[in-house]
Amino acid sequence: MVRRLSLRSQITILVGLLCFGLACALALSSAYIARERAIGRITQASTVAAQTLANILDQGMAERYREVRNIAQLLPLREIWNRDPAEIRPVLEQLKVSFPAYAWIGFARPDGTVHAATYRMLEGQSVAARPWFQDGLHGPAVGDVHEAKLLAGILGPSPDNEPFRFVDVAAPVHNRDGTLAGVLGAHLSWSWASEMRGDLLNQSRNPDQEIWILSGDGTVLLGPKTGTKPFTEPQVRAMLRQTSGAFEDTRDGQVFLTGYAVADGYRDYPGFNWIILSRQPKQVAFAYAQQIAATILALGFAVALMGILATSLIAAKLVKPLQILTDAADRIGRDPSVRAFPRVGGSREVARLASSLRSLMRRAGLAERRVLETEQRSQAAHAQHEKDLTALRSLAETDALSGLLNRRGFDLFSQDAVDQFQRYGRNFAVLMADIDFFKKVNDTYGHAAGDEAIRAIARTLSEHLRPTDKVARFGGEEFVVLIREIGQEGVLTVAQNLRRAVELQDIVSGEHRFSVTISIGGALIGPADRDVQDLIERADVALYGAKTSGRNRVVIDGLGPRLASSAA
Repeated sequence: MVRRLSLRSQITILVGLLCFGLACALALSSAYIARERAIGRITQASTVAAQTLANILDQGMAERYREVRNIAQLLPLREIWNRDPAEIRPVLEQLKVSFPAYAWIGFARPDGTVHAATYRMLEGQSVAARPWFQDGLHGPAVGDVHEAKLLAGILGPSPDNEPFRFVDVAAPVHNRDGTLAGVLGAHLSWSWASEMRGDLLNQSRNPDQEIWILSGDGTVLLGPKTGTKPFTEPQVRAMLRQTSGAFEDTRDGQVFLTGYAVADGYRDYPGFNWIILSRQPKQVAFAYAQQIAATILALGFAVALMGILATSLIAAKLVKPLQILTDAADRIGRDPSVRAFPRVGGSREVARLASSLRSLMRRAGLAERRVLETEQRSQAAHAQHEKDLTALRSLAETDALSGLLNRRGFDLFSQDAVDQFQRYGRNFAVLMADIDFFKKVNDTYGHAAGDEAIRAIARTLSEHLRPTDKVARFGGEEFVVLIREIGQEGVLTVAQNLRRAVELQDIVSGEHRFSVTISIGGALIGPADRDVQDLIERADVALYGAKTSGRNRVVIDGLGPRLASSAA
């Protein structure tokens, strides 16, 4: 296939493939870099979002903790806690107005009875068993997220139809003499954390982002499937230990890039070790990378097409001097007006080739003149000289190693066959035979064995041909056979017989015994053939086909694939 393509086409195709490969490599590498950077950016953004919400919650809880503690410890207020609830209630309601997330604020006596509360809720009821009250008796305290059983019936369902949940803040209240007056307690609605989360999500404007809040034991406090534990205990312990970081989490067949931060307190507020998670699908990073890759690949294709077009034009200019030299070589010896190779421009190598070919023609002409002069002197010499000349001609037309005709002798014989075809239409064919893996014979057994193989094949070819047919050695391991008075089917038969005879032959060289095979290409003379050289060229192309199709084959130009590729 390569031999059928021009040099210009080969250069254009190779450059096109190179441009295409470079475009694909650039697109893939860019997509990989973009994906890794997108993953890093998303992971970092998730970690920052989680840390931001953790700080907001810690600082908010610290403010509430400080407010309740300060109200309980204010000296001017120590006189009112033993007064009528109507005098205490405005203080509590004013505190609630300052931060609407307070769902309930109340003051309970040391026995647990609620003495005063916002909107009079739970006044007169006992909260002695509630953890916030018990902890508040001993000092300022906070309680983790929980449902308020006593307030549930009063407040009713939350806007999202979920039970109300609260965070407790409590502090002991003392009289002026230092005796315990009771406990000041506040229920902070957990919807406050939901609002903080919503504000953060609105600011990010990322519809793919999710934010969860987990308790210190991994229970979901805010997020999908509240009350469940989506992570294993080792994972929860690792997050609490590292306090912030990121990891990949797979849920329902989808991978999420998850950043986390632990709300572990602020100043004197101890914190509950809430774990805040910020999650985004990893596929977002892939989509971004794929978009970049597609863009680069499209640009690469456009550049590749322009490169192919430019290469085709440049290759045409580079190949033109070679075409001129090829045309001149084909016409020399056929067109009397062409006696030498032209001078051509182009690359340094092409110019050197043209100069070398011109020099070769000059040397060939000089040698031809010397031969003609020698013949003229010989014809005028004695009869002994005539005999010597005949011997020299025979020696000049015979291959020294094989005893076959050489190229000069074959040309003289083949010219007669061409004349017979042109005058009387007598067909003839040319077979080109080449020893398969001949270099391996020389490398394995030595050059002496290689020479013996050439002589043995020369004998075999000569023995299996008619007296009217001729076989010559063109040099190396290449043989040429001219067969007279034969058709296409006969050419294939003769070629197969020669191939089988060589394949079955044992070659002996010293202590070595081996066998070789040959590949044969053939062509039958036709009206389009100007001389035997055209026929040899077609046979050589067929020989190349026999070699590339597996060797030890016969390929005849013009026959169908079944016959042309048949083997023993």
